[in-house]
Amino acid sequence: MNDERRRRRLRPWMVVLGLLAALLAYMYWPAGPVKIIISRQTTYITAPLNSDGTVNYVAYLDANYAKGVTPENNAAPLLLRAFGPDTLPPAITGQTLARLNLPADFFDDRDKHFIEWKHRTRPGKAGATKPSQGDDKTDANDEDEQDSGPSLNEVYDMLLAGKVHPDLEAWLAENAGPLELVRQATAKERFYLPLILRSNPPCMADVLVPSLQCFQQAAEALTVQAVLKMTRNDPQGAWDDVLAAHRLARLLDQAPTFVEQFVAVGIEGTAAKAGIALATRGHMPPSESRELLSKLAALRPVGRVVETIDTEERFGGLDVVVMLSRPGGLRASGLSGITDRPLPDSADLDWNQMLRDMNAQYDGIVKPMRLPRFHGREEAQKASEEEFKKFETGLKGGPLSGLRLFLLKAGGRPFRKALTTAYTNILIAIMIPALGQACTMEDDARMMHEIETLAVALTCYHAENGRWPAELKELCPSLLKTIPTDRFSVKPLIYKPGEKGYLLYSVGKNLRDDGGQREPRSDKISSAARKDDIVAEVKPAEAASKPAQTKPADAKPAETSSRPAAISALKNLSGKRGNVLSAVMVRALPRMARR
Repeated sequence: MNDERRRRRLRPWMVVLGLLAALLAYMYWPAGPVKIIISRQTTYITAPLNSDGTVNYVAYLDANYAKGVTPENNAAPLLLRAFGPDTLPPAITGQTLARLNLPADFFDDRDKHFIEWKHRTRPGKAGATKPSQGDDKTDANDEDEQDSGPSLNEVYDMLLAGKVHPDLEAWLAENAGPLELVRQATAKERFYLPLILRSNPPCMADVLVPSLQCFQQAAEALTVQAVLKMTRNDPQGAWDDVLAAHRLARLLDQAPTFVEQFVAVGIEGTAAKAGIALATRGHMPPSESRELLSKLAALRPVGRVVETIDTEERFGGLDVVVMLSRPGGLRASGLSGITDRPLPDSADLDWNQMLRDMNAQYDGIVKPMRLPRFHGREEAQKASEEEFKKFETGLKGGPLSGLRLFLLKAGGRPFRKALTTAYTNILIAIMIPALGQACTMEDDARMMHEIETLAVALTCYHAENGRWPAELKELCPSLLKTIPTDRFSVKPLIYKPGEKGYLLYSVGKNLRDDGGQREPRSDKISSAARKDDIVAEVKPAEAASKPAQTKPADAKPAETSSRPAAISALKNLSGKRGNVLSAVMVRALPRMARR
């Protein structure tokens, strides 16, 4: 009797315990690996696939990159010959040469490769040296760079002031062969270096990018040489060098990664800056000016920033999610080394939800970038960046953020969606930087090229008519089909002609008429306060005289370098193409392009 009574009393508790056990099993029993759904909403592309059924983003990019490339039209072998073995990371040199059908001893003769300005032969120093691939270059290069005197940008400014750095002509002579190879390469239509797959399954973060500083340095060498030729009354040779730099930018912008797009845009700005200097200081016969004008007008706009963000950057972010979904994915991703925030390491997360959310974020970034007008795009980008700041705020959320993640983990399966969203926000803050500044730099370079073309047309008009046009529309249709508008204000460019010169400019990013003045970027001047007009100006003295003759100048180390910060960021850029690298580069954009 007592036993029966005891059993009746325990029965409700046993039911409760059973229900609690069932609830705990539901909440905490491992769900097992979540299969990635291949679809436009999750993986964005559906082929090609890896052996484990996930998307091979690297193979997709490489196949599109290689379309239409032949041994005859590919500029890459000539550029590799010009720049030497340090162009490629040692880990992929052999495979790259094999994929390009080049011999294994392709880089045998190192003496004929391009020598960077900081490694030039200098009086009282040993001959030009180039660090070998295996060297630990960082400390040695930093010390060498501090002792290398003025940067090439400063040497360029010295030339415009009529002074020649004592090492310049010898350095250009040392690089005569490599620069000729660069000119030959820019006559080719395509540029293709294969994306080498080293991991299995292949992942975007493990594909290596070639060294890009040599591309920028070669463009600077061409433009410095162009200004030197102009001062020596060789306008044809000067413009050949500037056109080669323009074409080099258009070769590099065929590459699939954001970092390469960024460097291509920088090279275009370098070339256009030199072209404006030639057009406003040099003299060419009308027939040659017309031929030059047709060559400049035939150049397609440089840069595919939006397209690259919509593909390579997006693929990089999605590929990291796919990598994290695999066993041991967090360690393989390399993300734990760049943030102290907790990262997803649980197979119980909804990886397909994470992919959908990442895609939505990239869609939100790209949409305003596709707007045609600068000021409308800026407003939309500001709204997008404000949304992005919310993720960054969450990333720095402190103890409460960590406690929330702990509680969501403790909550088990019912909180799986919320936990997935929390981890997605952390990944977005790490992987997706504010990319709008890149589009502005692209606009800046394109506007500089259009100002350069107009400056050549104005020079041609003056040579044929003996005066500057009263209005820019007088250049049409004889010299130009149309007059470009200001890409920033979306209004006519400001043009002020005089009897012996003119002033032509765009108001630049700040949308403010600064009277045709442009200040170099500096940490001491805010972006809003900086004068950033894009200018071409013929001053009366320059219009009446021939190009100034140069004279030797004493080499003095500069107190501050006007070299673009982008170059410093790229000096050892021979590593991963992955999205993490792009994020680091883009966060440095406000400090770059100090021109």
